[in-house]
This record gives sequence, structure tokens and C-alpha cells, in this order.
Amino acid sequence: MLSGSYAFGASPSAFAEHYNAAQDYLMQNQYTSAIIEFRKALKINFLDNSARIGVINSYLARANFYANQEKNYEKAANDFRSALFYLKIYPQSEQDVQNSIGMISSASSNLNQCLKVTGFDTTASNRYKRAEELRAVANFSAAGYEFSKASENEKYAADANIQIADMMKLLGNEPRSVDFYKKALDIKPNDGLLRMKYARTLDRVGNYDAAVNEYNQALANSKGNMEVLYALERIYLKKLAQTPSDAELNANIGAIKQAQGDFDSALSYYSKAEQLNPNSVTTRINVGTLYQQKKEYNKAIKAYDSVLIMYPNNDQALFYKAQALSEMGDKKTALGLYKQVLVINPQNNDARNAIGEIIKETMSPAEYIAYLTQNGTASELYDYGYSLHKDNKTGDAISAYKAAIQKDSSKVDAYVNLAICYASKDDYNNAISVLNNAKNMFPSNNLVLKTLKDVQKDSTSAKMASASSSYDNKDYKRAIQEYLSVNPATEDSMLGVAASYQALEDYNNAITYYKKAESINPKNSEIPYYIGYLYSEQQNWTEAEKYLRKSVSINPNSDAKPLLTYVTQNGTLAVLNDGISLYEKKNYTEALQKFNDVIKKDTKNAFAHYYRGLIYDEQKQHKLAITDYIDVVNNSKDFPIANYMIAVDYDTLENYKEAFKYFKQFVANYTTDDEYFKYAKSRMEELKPYAG
Repeated sequence: MLSGSYAFGASPSAFAEHYNAAQDYLMQNQYTSAIIEFRKALKINFLDNSARIGVINSYLARANFYANQEKNYEKAANDFRSALFYLKIYPQSEQDVQNSIGMISSASSNLNQCLKVTGFDTTASNRYKRAEELRAVANFSAAGYEFSKASENEKYAADANIQIADMMKLLGNEPRSVDFYKKALDIKPNDGLLRMKYARTLDRVGNYDAAVNEYNQALANSKGNMEVLYALERIYLKKLAQTPSDAELNANIGAIKQAQGDFDSALSYYSKAEQLNPNSVTTRINVGTLYQQKKEYNKAIKAYDSVLIMYPNNDQALFYKAQALSEMGDKKTALGLYKQVLVINPQNNDARNAIGEIIKETMSPAEYIAYLTQNGTASELYDYGYSLHKDNKTGDAISAYKAAIQKDSSKVDAYVNLAICYASKDDYNNAISVLNNAKNMFPSNNLVLKTLKDVQKDSTSAKMASASSSYDNKDYKRAIQEYLSVNPATEDSMLGVAASYQALEDYNNAITYYKKAESINPKNSEIPYYIGYLYSEQQNWTEAEKYLRKSVSINPNSDAKPLLTYVTQNGTLAVLNDGISLYEKKNYTEALQKFNDVIKKDTKNAFAHYYRGLIYDEQKQHKLAITDYIDVVNNSKDFPIANYMIAVDYDTLENYKEAFKYFKQFVANYTTDDEYFKYAKSRMEELKPYAG
């Protein structure tokens, strides 16, 4: 049995008690009890190789029992996994692994047979999932094996190694935990929590130098993490107890105390460090930064000057002195020192940024934009523009964004923010122009496309609101200009133009723009109603009727219905009057067409039938004339002369019986003693023989 490292509070006798009990259980084939006892022994002394071999043999024996006796290949697989964990993963040295190569080969073969029987999915994702399940039921060794297999896949490597490291700690084998944390950290070097785990574990196993290095890296990325500071303090104090005259250790503890805010203790350690090493530049600079933190700037500058006397080009001392002077308000001297730092170390971005801040504070926005245009980058101009934008200094922000674009035309955010600035000043034309330029350069950029759509919408809303206000104030000409400035034109903007022309009684233009609105939205029943109304005002009854009918067809309940009746009547009357005028001019062909149009719309129109009858008589089409005159008699009492006309036509056709009949009706209803009446009475006497 190897001697080794015993767990805190444990003794060799406790180890022996568990080890011997485990051996007895194994001899009696009580494998589960043997595993428990061997693991307890290993927890007490993780370096004991005999206990490790004992737990391996116990797992292998139980695995064979599960496989051969119970045919429980799932349980057997888990025990083979555990055996392989203690054979390959748990050992401290590679030699221990090499010494067990035969057992490893046999256990691996048996495990693969079990996995094949159970149909186990050996993909990395499934191995990682199974490992998590095994860990959840505290089967750490079997879980560790599966995590190690999953770690062979790049996707799972880091997390799997962290899991193995965590379980090694649970099993008491922290040195191996260090190894697996290191593997994970090599993959994820920027994982702060992982670095802290690694540092703590190094600390616990006594590898203080490596722990300090990791703590310092963690500290650099965590800005004063107290846990890190206390850990470093504890390590340095432990070292200082061994070498109290170490100036660097005193200075380091001073720096830790300073970071903890314990300035008095920090000064005490710095003082001792200076006594031990009066020429330490680092200690003097640290003293300076401490006084600077306390806002005791003169003392800080004195400390920095003590370094600069010996080393005039020490860029750290120059930088911190410049900081102190700037905080005191002496920007001019500070600016000179920052520039001196950049001469010594052109890569010092902190100094460069500090120069920029001082220049920014001492210049107007326009001056600073000009300065950045000459000396800065597009990103600096954009960032400055963004800060101005946030402060609602829109005009200056516009200048900065434009300068940024001029320096780097590929900076898409600058275009978008520039357009937003213009839009906030209601300068939508420039905003849309900027975004259209951006769209040409970045045709598939969603931010550009969305912003352009939003700005166009806002532009339209603003123009419509202004136009509406002008309309309400009866400034119709201005309203027309504002409505027409909406681009692209909308239904509402065209309706606005039309309504404005209508208010100016310019009906022709009003109709034109109502029609443009209709072309944008042909389903709006109100628009053809407006057009029909205006045509009716111009007594263009045909067009008025066409548009009013369209309105009613879209919406049967349209307000156009009563107007349609009026327009139809007036339209018919107009056509009728045209026909009568043509008749009187003996233009019978065109007159006939007019009367046909009237009858087509109004089959009972007595006037149209009467005049058409007159035309048929002129054309010697007496039968057709009779038909029209009969329609006149049937539909109106206002044309007693129609009976006379029927009688004359029948007389002409030598249908004397019908002629007598209609002469008789004429005489009975005609009250004027004129030539028609006298002729009718006279002709009736002649036709008496034909009276029925």
C-alpha cells in the first residue's frame, strides 16, 4: 500500500478500516459493499494505488455478474464505465495507465458488447446526455467516463472537461481536477468563472504561484473582485510570513489593500516595500495612484515626480501625473503630458482617449468634429455624433454623422442615424434622400429598409397634417401644394387635392384628382359619388350618371342613390330636349337616335314616344308611328292629340274602322275648337258607315 496524502481530519487508521472492510466484502462477492468501502478509502487517500485497483476489480466483478448472471447489460455497462474511469481517467500518472493497458482493453471490449446489446447511441450528444443523467444519480465514475468520451467532440470538449474536474473534486482527487480545468480553460480562455474555479483549485492543492497567476488574470478582467483579492492576500501573506523582507511581496499586499479600499494598510505595506527597495518604481507609482484615489493630488504628483526625476520617460508615471492634473482641472498641462506619453508609447490607447476627451471638453462641437475629421476615425466621429444625438444636439449630430460617412461610406448605422436626425427636424426630404443612398449601397439591409419605410410614413403624416391645417384655414392653394408634395401619392393626398380644387370651384381639376384617388382605391364608393356630384354640377348628366351608378354598385346604400335619381331624370330630359331641337331642325336621323336613347332608359316617356311617332310619320312608317302614339295614350293624359295622330295614320292606311274609333276618342277628350277638332268631326261624318 502506497503512503500518500490523507484528507483533512482523516487518519491512516480510518483509511485502513475502510480498505480492509472492502477487501473482506470483495472476497465474499459482496461487490456493492466493496465498492462503497474502497471509494471511502480513496476519498481519505486519493493517491493510494491499491485502493484504486480494489475499486476497479470490484466494478469489473459486479459488471460480469450483471452481464452473465442477471443479463442486465445496462447495469453492467455502467460498472464497466466506472472501472474504465478509475483505470484511465482517475490516475495521476500516465505510467499507472500504461501498467493497466491489458485491463483497459478487456474492459473496453466488454463495455462495447454491452452497449451493442442495449443499442446505445454513441454520438457525442447522446454520450454527454447520458453522462448528465449518471451524474444526477451520483454515479460519478460512470458519468466521468461518458464525459471523457463526449470531450472527444469539439462542441462538448470544454463543458465535458469541466464536469470531469467538478466530479474529481467530489471524489477527493483535486490534483486531477486541476488537469481537467486546465484542459477546459485552454478551450475557453475568456471564461471568467472557469478561471476562478481553476485558480481556487490550484490554491487548494498548494500550487500558489500558478494560483496567483490565475487570480491576477481573473482580477484584471473583474475590476476588483473581492474574492480574488482576499485569495491573493491570503497567498501573499503566507509567503510574506516565510520571507518578510521581500519588497515585492510587501508591495503586492499593499496593492491588494489599496484595491480593497484599505488605504492606511496599503500605505503601511508600500512604506515597508520602499524601505526594503527604495528604487522600486512600481511601489512609488502605486503610492501615487493611492493618493490619487484619495483625491490628494499634490501628494500623488509628488510620488510620480519622484519616479520621473530618475526616469523622465517613464510613460506610466507621466500618464498618471497627467490624470491627476486633469482631475485637478489643469487640462492644458495634462494634455501636454498625454502627448508625451504617446511619443514614448504610441500604442497607449488610454492616453490617446484621454487626449480626445480633453480636446472634446475644451472645443465646441463644430470644432471637435473638425478636429476628428482631420485626426480621428470614422468610428470616433460616429460615436461623437451618437452622444450628441442622445443629448438632443441634433444639428451637431448631423454634422458628425455626415463627417463619419465621408470618412467611411460603409458605416450603415451612420446613414440611419443621420436620417433619423433629419426626420426629427421635419426635414423629410433629406432624411429620405440619405436612406435612398443607403438603400442603393445596402439593398438588403433590413435596418435601412425599415427606417426608410418608417420615415416615409412619418413624412406623409406630417405633410398631410400640414395640408389639412391649410385646408381648414381656407388656404386652398397652399393645401394643394402640400398635398401634392406627398410622394408617393396616396388616396388621401389625392382626395385632399380634389377637395381643395372643389373648394376653389375648379371642378375640372377636382374631378381629375378624384379620379386619381379612385385609381389608387377603386373600392371606395365615396369617390365616384364625389365625381358624379361634380359632373351633375356641370350638368354633364351622362358622366354624372355613370359615376353615381358605379358608387351604388360598390355600396348599395351609398348616398349617391337619391342624386342618381335626380341625375337620371335630368339626363333624360336633356337628351329629350336635344331630340326635340333636332326634330325641329328636321334632323330626323339624329333626333330619332336621341328619342331611342330616352325610351331605352324610360320606356313610358310619353314625349319621346310622341316625337318618335312624328318622325315615323315623316318617314311614312305609319304603323310604327301608331305604336308610339298608342304608348303615349296609355302612359299620359297630357297628349289628347295622340288620338288624332293615330286616327289620321289609320285613315291613311285605309283602316277606316280604327280611324273612326280614334277620331271619336279624340273628339271626346279634346276641348279646343280648332282645325284639328273641326277636321276630326267632319271626317267622322264621312266614316260613319265604318263605325262598329
